Amino acid sequence: MSYQPLYIKGFETGLVQDREEFILPNDAFPILENAFVWRERIKRKQGCKLLGRLERQLTSLSLGNTVALQTTYTFANIFASFVPPIGAAEPNKEIIPGSVVITIGVPDTATFTDDGQGGFIVTGAGVSLGSNINYATGAVTIVLTVSVGGAAITANISYYPNLPVMGLNSRELTNINTKELIVFDQIYAYHFVGSTFQEWIPGTTWSGNDSDFFWSTNYWVDSLNSKIFWVTNFSGITGDPIRYTNGTTWIDFAPQINAAGDTLNQCLVLLPYRGRLLAFNTFEGPNLATSIQYPQRIRWAAIGNPFSAVSAIVTTVNANAWRDDIRGQGGFLDIPTSEDIVAVGFVRDNLVIYCETSTWQLRYTGRTIAPFQIEKINSELGAESTFSAVQFDTSLVGIGDKGVVECDSFKSERIDIKIPDLVFFFNNDGDGQKRVHGIRDFQQRLAYWTYPYKPAQEPTDVYPNRRLVYNYENDSWAIFTDSYTTLGTFQAQNGLRWQDFTLVNEDIWQNCNFPWINRPSLFPSIVGGNQQGFVEYLDIQVNNQVSLTILGITGFGASQPTQITSPSHNLETGQVIEIENILASDPFFSLNGMIFSVVRIDNDHIALYTYNTVNGQFNIPRNDASATYLGSGEMSIRDNFSITSKKFNFFDDGQMIQLGYLDVLMDTTTDGAITLNVYVEYNDDAPANIIPQNQNPVTQQPDLFFNSTVPTTISGGINRSKTWQRVICPTRSSTLTLEWTLSNAQMVGEEQESNVQIDAQILWMRPAGKQLPTGF
Repeated sequence: MSYQPLYIKGFETGLVQDREEFILPNDAFPILENAFVWRERIKRKQGCKLLGRLERQLTSLSLGNTVALQTTYTFANIFASFVPPIGAAEPNKEIIPGSVVITIGVPDTATFTDDGQGGFIVTGAGVSLGSNINYATGAVTIVLTVSVGGAAITANISYYPNLPVMGLNSRELTNINTKELIVFDQIYAYHFVGSTFQEWIPGTTWSGNDSDFFWSTNYWVDSLNSKIFWVTNFSGITGDPIRYTNGTTWIDFAPQINAAGDTLNQCLVLLPYRGRLLAFNTFEGPNLATSIQYPQRIRWAAIGNPFSAVSAIVTTVNANAWRDDIRGQGGFLDIPTSEDIVAVGFVRDNLVIYCETSTWQLRYTGRTIAPFQIEKINSELGAESTFSAVQFDTSLVGIGDKGVVECDSFKSERIDIKIPDLVFFFNNDGDGQKRVHGIRDFQQRLAYWTYPYKPAQEPTDVYPNRRLVYNYENDSWAIFTDSYTTLGTFQAQNGLRWQDFTLVNEDIWQNCNFPWINRPSLFPSIVGGNQQGFVEYLDIQVNNQVSLTILGITGFGASQPTQITSPSHNLETGQVIEIENILASDPFFSLNGMIFSVVRIDNDHIALYTYNTVNGQFNIPRNDASATYLGSGEMSIRDNFSITSKKFNFFDDGQMIQLGYLDVLMDTTTDGAITLNVYVEYNDDAPANIIPQNQNPVTQQPDLFFNSTVPTTISGGINRSKTWQRVICPTRSSTLTLEWTLSNAQMVGEEQESNVQIDAQILWMRPAGKQLPTGF
C-alpha cells in the first residue's frame, strides 16, 4: 500500500495533558514548551529585550577623613564604610562600573574617577598605581602622594541593589492614555529616566519580604489637580503603611474609622468603585503595630474625597470620610466566611472577589446607609494569588488551589480542562501560592501567569521559574521556561525602531521572523521584572538579552569546573547560557561570548560545561585558573523548545504504523535549522532516527538516509518567505511520536539565533501489518 498523506493545518488545540497521547487530536501536543499556538500556527517563544536594571545613585557620601602621613586607604566594602553604612539589607548589591568618584578635600586635595575597568583616573595629590576597585565585592583602595590629614573623603556612586522586582505598576499622568511605569523592589521605588531606571522619590523606603507584591491604584487628585497614586504591599504589622503620592513625596495614609480613634492602617487591595475608595482585607487599630487583621473585611470611604487629614499635597479633606459610626460617611461589611479575601477585580459594573476556595461578588445597592451587598457565586472555586487575577472583557480569571478559574459575576468555573493537574505542581514552599502573577497582552491576545514550578531534582527555588501562556482566542495553552517575579506594562516615550534591536543578520531585517508592529510612542508593551532587578520587554525579539548578573567567578584549575556565583539564578541543570560584559581588564575576560550548559550546584551557584563536538554532549568541564573577579559580568539564557506531538497510530484498524517521510511548511530564515526526533512505541528517551538507534551495524556509522536536521533556509529556486522541507524517516512501530526541537549543536550555533514557525505538516504514512502484542 502506498503512503497516504495526513495533512495537519490550522493548529488550535495546543497543550493537552488530560488525555492519553494516542487519542489526542492531531494538532494537540502533550509537551509544548517554549512554543505556542498563535493564529493557527506554531511559533517558537520569542526572546526578551533588556529595558534596564534597577539602580540607585548616591552622592556626597562620607568615608571619613584622611590621617596625617597615611597615604593608602583601603575599604574592604565601600558600602559598609560609608557613614552611616548603606544598603545593609542588600547583600548582593553591585557597583556599576565607571560610576565611582572619590574626592579628597582640603588640604589633601585629590579626585579619583573610576575608569570602568577596575582602576582610577587621578587628579591632585593621588596616584593611580595601587588605586583600584572591585565592582562585585565593593573593595576599594586609593593611594595619595602625601597626607597632611583631616581632609574629608567623600564619594559619589551608582549601584545595582540586585533585589527582586516586587511591582511593575502603572501611574496615570495628566495626558490622556499616558501612564508611567513605577517599579518597586523590596526597599525602593524607581522610574525610567532616559535609558535607565533611577530611584523615584528618594527618602522613602519599604520593608516587605520577597513575596509582598505592591498593589497600586489611581484615584482622586491633589490640591493642584495632579492625579494621586496609591500603593499598599500588605506586609503586616511590622511592615509598611498605605501610602499615596502626586509624584513629589510619599504620604502615609491611616484615616480614622470610628470614634475610638482606630485607623485603617493597611490592606491587601485598594480600588475605587462607584465614587468611593474601597479597601479589602484590612489591618485596623490604634496604629499599624497594634492592628488586628480583618481578612474578610471590605471597608469603604464616603463618596468623593477619601482624604481625612491635610498633608503636604492635599489640603481639601473630609475628616469623617472613613468613619463607620457616622451615617452617610464610611462603612464596612464582612464576607460571611472564614476564608481570606485574596483577589479582586471588575466584571462589568460588579466587583468579583476571590477568597481562598470560594467566589463572591460585591453589588452596588444605591442606598446611603448600606451602599453595597455581598453575594456568593461559588463555594468551591477561589484563588490563592492576589496578582493572578486577570481582567477580561466579561470575566475575571484567577488561579486557585483547584485550577484556573473564570468568573463572569454569575458563575465561576474552571477553564483549564486541557491541563487539569498543572496547578498541583506549583511550588507552595516559600509563599509560592502568593507569587503567581498574571497579565493580559491585548495585542497578541494572550494572557500570561508566572508561577514557581517544583521539579523533583530542583526543590529549593522559591521564585517563579515558569510562565503559563493562555491563548484566549482558541482556548489553547503552552508553558515557557523563564523567570519573572512580576509583570506589567511600559509605555516608551519614543517608538521602537529596528536599530534598537540586537539582530543576528542586521543587514537582512526581513529575516527576523517575529511579527513586526511599528510600535509608536506610548504603546503599552508587556514587561517583566525578575529576582535580580532586571526589567525586560517580553517576547519582542529572536534571542534573549542578559537577565542574570555574575557576582563571582571561581576557577579551580584542572581539578573541577569553573563556578559562577549568581544569587537566586533559577537555572536548572541542562540549561544553556552565554556569558557577556566581563571587563576587558578582568582575568576571566575570555569567558565573554562563550556558550555553556550549566550544572546547578545550589540556588546561587552553577558549574560550566562546554559542548563536545565528538559526542554531541555538553560534557567538557570549563577549567579556569584561580583569580580575582572584578565584576560586571552578565548572563543571557539561550532557550531551547520542545514541540512534541501525539502518538500517531492505526489502532482503529488494528495495524502497526509506517512513517515514510514528512513535509513541513515553515518560515524561511537565514542560517536556521531545527531537529526532528522520531520516537517509536512508548520509548520517549531514545529517538529512532538519531545515533545510536539509527546506527548501521556493519559500518557503525549513522544511516545517512535519515535526516534529523531540517534546514529553514532556501535550498534553491526563487526567493520565498515560506518553504516546504522534507524529512526522510522511514519508521515502523505501534505508535510514532514527533518532536521538533534544537540539538545541542544547534544550541551553540547560529541555528539557535533564528526564529521558528510551523504552518503545516504532511505526514506520509500507511498501515504496516497487524498490531501484535509486545514481545512478538
